[in-house]
Amino acid sequence: MRSLVFFSSLFLLLSFLRCQPPLVGAEPPAAPLVLTPDLVYDSAQQWVDSVYLSMSEEERIARLFWLAVEQADQPAAYARIRTQVERYQPGGVLLMGMSLERVPEVVLDLQSLSKRPMLVSIDGEWGAAMRLKDLPAFPYAMTLGALASDSLVYRMGLEIARQMRVLGIHVNMAPVADVNSNPDNPIIGHRSFGEQAGNVARKSVAYMRGLQDGGVMAVGKHFPGHGDTDSDSHHTLPVVKHDRALLDSTDLLPFKAMIEAGLWGMMTAHIEVPALDSRAGLPASFSDSIVKGLLREDLGFEGLVLTDAVNMQGARGMGTPGVVDMFALKAGNDVVEFTEDLPGAIAAVKKALADSLLCPREMEAKCRRSLAFQYWLSERSAVKVVDSLLYTPETLELNRLLYESALTLLHNKAVLPIDPAQMKQQEVLLLGMAPVLRDSLRSLGLKVQNLALHDPAAFRRQLAGVGEEVGLIFVIGDSQWGRRAANAALRQEVIQLLKRKQALTVFMGNAYHLAPWRELDGVGALLLAYENNDRAQEAVWRLLTGHIGANGRLPVSISQWYAAGSGIDLAPLKP
Repeated sequence: MRSLVFFSSLFLLLSFLRCQPPLVGAEPPAAPLVLTPDLVYDSAQQWVDSVYLSMSEEERIARLFWLAVEQADQPAAYARIRTQVERYQPGGVLLMGMSLERVPEVVLDLQSLSKRPMLVSIDGEWGAAMRLKDLPAFPYAMTLGALASDSLVYRMGLEIARQMRVLGIHVNMAPVADVNSNPDNPIIGHRSFGEQAGNVARKSVAYMRGLQDGGVMAVGKHFPGHGDTDSDSHHTLPVVKHDRALLDSTDLLPFKAMIEAGLWGMMTAHIEVPALDSRAGLPASFSDSIVKGLLREDLGFEGLVLTDAVNMQGARGMGTPGVVDMFALKAGNDVVEFTEDLPGAIAAVKKALADSLLCPREMEAKCRRSLAFQYWLSERSAVKVVDSLLYTPETLELNRLLYESALTLLHNKAVLPIDPAQMKQQEVLLLGMAPVLRDSLRSLGLKVQNLALHDPAAFRRQLAGVGEEVGLIFVIGDSQWGRRAANAALRQEVIQLLKRKQALTVFMGNAYHLAPWRELDGVGALLLAYENNDRAQEAVWRLLTGHIGANGRLPVSISQWYAAGSGIDLAPLKP
């Protein structure tokens, strides 16, 4: 207990010192003490010792499995989860989609059924809003990858951790540290900070530190790197064909950086990596060479190792539910996430121990690591859901700043900034939906037209009706998953108009989806906002009206058009 008091005091002191400005003329401060997994283990050792000795063999095994809480509003489905928690005492739960109002009921209810604190986790890559309704969502990782300031990502991590603690959540399955070097990657894409390994590493560490300084476990994923795949491990077993040198210089770089920075959790991926393990068809998550050899021994990771969900197709090839869980533990994982057959998994582990397929000493170490984090993290959260605690002015201001700071100006032929006196001399054509931006521009008296996507004749009339003496702003409202709202023939007619008018094009969506507009190269100006939601549209509105500038940098390459790192600084017109 004395060690816990010391550690807690040290944590508070370090947090305070980090916020203090440097003294004028003073020596640069020493690097802050990293809150490593070892310090967490030391702080919880006495509690872990006493609890471990009080547990049955079955309870010790069950602590290594986390159940998914799905369909929490369905009485029969939720009753099954309650029964399993009460009967088997798993180590944690993973919250899936549910309303915000349901979260405290579920968390408090399930914790009440557990003899010991369970870890409550969530996939919250852009905040808890990724899984929970009615919460403010933060930007996607690709949007954050455009930021010049890593400190903003750190602040976001702190704020997400604060919200999660209020909700009783201890673990965030984030950040995604995959280097998305394949534009056709169907599952990572905008979930990655980009294709530049150094930028991904910096942003991953910043997000991780924010979460962990805020008292929430960060889980780096998907080790050893899911960025260069052209298939989805939810549906198949993707293969990463990089050689070892390329893996070391790209895919592994962000994971190494997070480990050095004191990462607490790591998620292993259901991907095949022949350069790391030549056994055909073996996922990295089930490879002792990768989990025990590379992650533990070579990279020195001491934290908690979790599998990606074992109900994914990339894992199911390893065996039936229950048996597959045992094989995941045998490979070196500490926690199996999304187990489909908890009693079957416990039975498979007990048999493997009896048959000497699993090492009792390793199993004990897994349980102790899991218990230590369960103790340490449960001490730092409390369920007290109040809207005012989740929707603070500071939260909304930070989110606004993140979206504004991501705006990236890719080229500009003296189109931006728009002279306020000339603003009303603009016409706006909108391809797709961007209602907040549309209404804001109309409030200035501008003519704004939604192009008739399903009526080619009307579409062409709208293009022909653009006045010769006015400027033109063309807004592309891309959808989340890349629906491109124009066929090839109509797109060519739009491009000809934009060339003639030297127009400003605003692309609101995934950077990769700009590729079909390649012929806009050098035409007027091109502004990229990465997402198409209310906050991104508000950011564009503030730039068009001169309140903010742009200093974002493109985190990915766009089809031999713009290289990663492209971007032009634009100063605001107004202070």
